Amino acid sequence: AGCGKIQYPAQILKKHLTVEQCLAAVDECGAPMVSIPGGEPLMYPEIGRLVKELVARRKYVYLCTNAVLLQAKLEDGLFEPSTYLSFSVHMDGLREEHDEAVCRDGVFDEAVGAIREALRRGFRVTTNTTLFDGANPLRMREFFDAMMDLGVEGMMISPGYSYSKAPDQEHFLLQSRTHELFARMLSKPKKRW
Repeated sequence: AGCGKIQYPAQILKKHLTVEQCLAAVDECGAPMVSIPGGEPLMYPEIGRLVKELVARRKYVYLCTNAVLLQAKLEDGLFEPSTYLSFSVHMDGLREEHDEAVCRDGVFDEAVGAIREALRRGFRVTTNTTLFDGANPLRMREFFDAMMDLGVEGMMISPGYSYSKAPDQEHFLLQSRTHELFARMLSKPKKRW
């Protein structure tokens, strides 16, 4: 509900750069790290080749995914573990909160299964979390523990800021609420976080 990308027309959503265009952009900018966001980049037909080419260039790759397709892509041998490749899995809290945020039951369990499989195969995994108004700081602390128990390397946490294309405009965090939520959530942080 917080994602505006799905609101674009199909002809826009179906546009893709070629691998060569992607690599030219990476070479031109010279950055040491490349984030591959979505929609869902695992749907890109040449994602395996793109990642392989980026890793060969010694670029640190953060492939941002909801992990719904990740386990199948791993089983297909599309990726190889590398210090240069990290899967950044979109996780918006524990099961109840995450499935509500993505408007689909069962996605949390699919993502956790994919995280476990990626870690078992030796891949680097982080999480990416967007918090909206109504987030419970105590539940988020439990979420941090759950992600650390899984073995993820780190967690990126950000407030959901308003933008016009998102279908749910009522649950974005205002600045004062953001400060309050993060202060409560991160008071006395555990060292393992």
